[in-house]
Amino acid sequence: MPIFQILIAVFLSPQAWSYPEFIGYKYSSCLTCHFNGNGGGPLNDYGRALWSAEIAGRLFSGNKTEDELGQSSGFLGSTELPWWIRPGLKTRDLEYWANPGSSQRTSQNILMQADANVALFFDQDQRKAIVASYGYVPQPLRLSQPGSQKDKEWISREHYFRYQKSDSLWFYIGMLDKPYGIRIVDHTAYSRSKVGVAQNDQAHGIIAQYIQPKWEWSFDAFAGNLFQSADLRQKGFSTLYEYEVVPNARIGFSGIYSNNNYVGNQRLAIHSRSGLGYGSSILLEVGVIKNIPKAGGDIEQGYYSYAELQQRLVRGYHLFVNGQSYKANMTADHDNLVQAGFGLLMFPMARTEFRVEFASGRQFNDDTDVQPESWTLLAQVHLSL
Repeated sequence: MPIFQILIAVFLSPQAWSYPEFIGYKYSSCLTCHFNGNGGGPLNDYGRALWSAEIAGRLFSGNKTEDELGQSSGFLGSTELPWWIRPGLKTRDLEYWANPGSSQRTSQNILMQADANVALFFDQDQRKAIVASYGYVPQPLRLSQPGSQKDKEWISREHYFRYQKSDSLWFYIGMLDKPYGIRIVDHTAYSRSKVGVAQNDQAHGIIAQYIQPKWEWSFDAFAGNLFQSADLRQKGFSTLYEYEVVPNARIGFSGIYSNNNYVGNQRLAIHSRSGLGYGSSILLEVGVIKNIPKAGGDIEQGYYSYAELQQRLVRGYHLFVNGQSYKANMTADHDNLVQAGFGLLMFPMARTEFRVEFASGRQFNDDTDVQPESWTLLAQVHLSL
């Protein structure tokens, strides 16, 4: 497959958004801003207020103070909703150009996301809650050919019951993301898509999460996605542990062990997240992937790596560079992928995000077969309510 097709396939997948880079703003735990303590999904009240009052720029904010910006960050602005409900809406649009400036230039506009979410609380302390997200999923390129069987375009992205047992212990029961690795913005990166924790890889299960000021640990026992055929469901467990070595710098490890009727999956990773001054950060993750066919045959054992540096320029505007690699099987001379990118992540005002990125990649099949380097330009806009 030519590398520009690989890049297009990567960036056309929808994304579930979370910002581990915000450890640079001294927010190291996802539970600070999300109902899901492992990140992703809708923001809680504090996360909404934080985005408006500290992260986003002040375009069109007038003379509002930081407190006033935070107080107007709710679903209906400053209008207070009943304590038992927190709704939300999200939409994301992508415009991309493959090989811009060349005779092979192609472009396309994709509505990547149109989601509605809600959190319903059984008590005012929010110790018991139901959280759900339902939304639109664009059809993958592989299904765009005439005669292809279409996937569902509207799905439940997540639905779970959250229970806070104590100040440190949380339980999540239902369908949600498996805790593993760094939950970066791009869920189609090799560290997400090749591992099996991408946008639509949620599973039904039970997650226990224990959080302390300097460390946290999550364990997930899952039965696979119950909307899939029984023989395809990957059943097993995953775990994630992080420890704060110094303030705003964490190291951790992750693992997944699962099986269905056809293949057994094993994944292990080490990772780190570090703040580099106010608003800036560096992320690193390295992992191994092992796939064991149930019907015999060769065992595939490969690896991946991901690195990202984000630099805050001024309030609401960040420069980022990233690089990643993937090798499907360390004993084979094919499927060697490398990719690098740079761009701007912008929050010019509350509820609004823009992302512009240049990405370059290559595929190496063996020592003599190297695909030409190709570039892709992507522009995204994300609106939330």
